[in-house]
Amino acid sequence: MTGWRRAALLFLGLLGVSMVTTRFQVVAPAAVTAGVAPVNRVFLQGARNLRQAYVTLVEERNLAARYHELRAQNDVLRERNEQLQREVSRLRQVESIRATQAPNVVGIAQVVAVDPSPLLSRLTVNRGAANGVRVRMPVTVPAGLIGQVVNVSAQEAVVLALTDPESRIGVTLARNRGGRGIAVGQPPDRLKARFSLNVPVKVGDALVTNSLGGVFPVGIRVGTVEKVLPLGPNDVMRTVVVKPAVDASVVEDVTVLGGL
Repeated sequence: MTGWRRAALLFLGLLGVSMVTTRFQVVAPAAVTAGVAPVNRVFLQGARNLRQAYVTLVEERNLAARYHELRAQNDVLRERNEQLQREVSRLRQVESIRATQAPNVVGIAQVVAVDPSPLLSRLTVNRGAANGVRVRMPVTVPAGLIGQVVNVSAQEAVVLALTDPESRIGVTLARNRGGRGIAVGQPPDRLKARFSLNVPVKVGDALVTNSLGGVFPVGIRVGTVEKVLPLGPNDVMRTVVVKPAVDASVVEDVTVLGGL
C-alpha cells in the first residue's frame, strides 16, 4: 500500500472516531436530564408535602390550645352566670318575703347541713351571730315557714324545722276563717295540729301562723290539712295531720327574719 493511501485511511479513521465521540457528548446529557427530572420532581413534591404537614400540625396545635383556652373561659363565664342567677333569685326571695310575710329581713342564709336522724328535723345555715342572727328568729322561704333558730355560733346557726318533735307553733285557718290551734312536729315529715271541737277544720284547709308564742309573724303559710283524725269518746280537741308547705330537707337558701 502506498503512503498516501495509508494517510487517507488514517484520516478517515480519526474522522470517524471524532464523529462518534461528538455524538455521544451531545446526546448523553439530554438523556440523563430526562431521566433525573422525575426524581427531582418527586423530591420537590415530597419537600412541599412535608412543609405543608408541618404547617398543618402547628396550626392544629394552635387551634387545640385556643379551643382549651376558650373552653376554660366559657366555664368561668358559666359559673359566674350561675352565681349571678342565684344572687338574683335570692334578691327576689327577699323582696317576695318582705311583700308577703314580714318586712324585717335579716338576710339570706345557705343551708350547709341537714341532721341525718329520721327522728329530728334540723338544718345548719351559714349565717350566725356575726351576721345578726339570734335565737328564736323565724326562718322562712317564699313558699312558707321553715322553722326558727334554736342555736347560734359566730358563723352558723341551727334551725329547728316545723316537723321536728320539739317544734311548737300557733296556727290558724287561712282566709280569716279563725280557729286557733297548736301544731307539733311529727317526724319524719308531717305535723299534727289540735283545734277545739268547734273549729270547722277539714281536709285541704290551709294553715298559717298566728300570734301565739310571739315568735312568728302572723299569716305565714305553714301547711295543708291532709287528714282529720276520728274523735275518741274522751277527746276534747280535734287532731289533724298537716303536710308542711315546704320540705325543709331539700331547701338550699332560707331567709332569716328579725324577731318580733
